[in-house]
Amino acid sequence: MKAKIQSPIQPDWWSKTFAGGVFGLSLSIAIGNLIVLLGQPYVAMDLLVQVGMWSVPWVWMPIMFGSYFFTTGRKALIYLFIANTLAYSCIFVLRG
Repeated sequence: MKAKIQSPIQPDWWSKTFAGGVFGLSLSIAIGNLIVLLGQPYVAMDLLVQVGMWSVPWVWMPIMFGSYFFTTGRKALIYLFIANTLAYSCIFVLRG
């Protein structure tokens, strides 16, 4: 039985690589910053800074990997831009 794929994944890997590389990196930095901001009352700052710093590659690589599963590079750029906007707005709200 043939499965119908309504929108196949396009092979435009340049834009997907750019989206995952640039927007994925900035999103992972924002998530690392959120880890530091949310963990301040519970964990010592010396340890928390290291956890936030070393969480960046652990978050960035799955985002980079997942950027190739978007149907087009344009959708990857748009969705990662929206995720960046949400993450950085959370940072600005939490910092006050």
